[in-house]
Amino acid sequence: MSYTMYSQRDDRWQRVMLGESSTTIGANGCLICSLASGLIDTGVHIAGLPPDPSVFNRWLARHRGYVAPGGSPRERSLFVFGSLAALGVEMVAYIDARNQPAPTDRLKEALGFKDQFVVLHVDFKPGGAVQQHWVRAVEWYDDDVEVMDPWITGSSQQSYLMARYALPTWDTPARAIYRMVIYRYKKTEVEFPAVSPSRRAIVQEGLDTYQPYGE
Repeated sequence: MSYTMYSQRDDRWQRVMLGESSTTIGANGCLICSLASGLIDTGVHIAGLPPDPSVFNRWLARHRGYVAPGGSPRERSLFVFGSLAALGVEMVAYIDARNQPAPTDRLKEALGFKDQFVVLHVDFKPGGAVQQHWVRAVEWYDDDVEVMDPWITGSSQQSYLMARYALPTWDTPARAIYRMVIYRYKKTEVEFPAVSPSRRAIVQEGLDTYQPYGE
């Protein structure tokens, strides 16, 4: 399938500050790059502009799309998963699969709809302490998932979940997915706040930084 590829290490935005913080899109922007890819492919625009990572990051900073971790009030860089409702994008499901197999039937179903997109929390280096990394799922296969991986640079970011983010002993994608978030574009922008307090309470729990700009 055809999909938009956004690398967090693209020179156009890798040095842009993530939200209002001391970190950058290049270091910690995997989630917003994955989301931006889904937004543009479902037809979302921001003030008439395509929501590339730089445009999207600026919108989030101005529309309460980031919050600060406890104890660091000036580091507003943690993504609020319900904030996309102000763009007319509904969070259909937020699934925490850290302690149970991920429901891959939900993933397969969501990928069948043109108005939906899915982002996945994976382990950047499987086998040790989990390093949070986010990718966008784009196509389902029987034993694997094609993903748009923001860490990859170059003309193609084609990658596969089991090949890159699973140990050889893991049998199915259900083991390699730690969180799954499904969105649907309803094509109706709404005024903020647009979601219930419980939905707005779902926030990215932290940021993990990998080795700087290299595999």
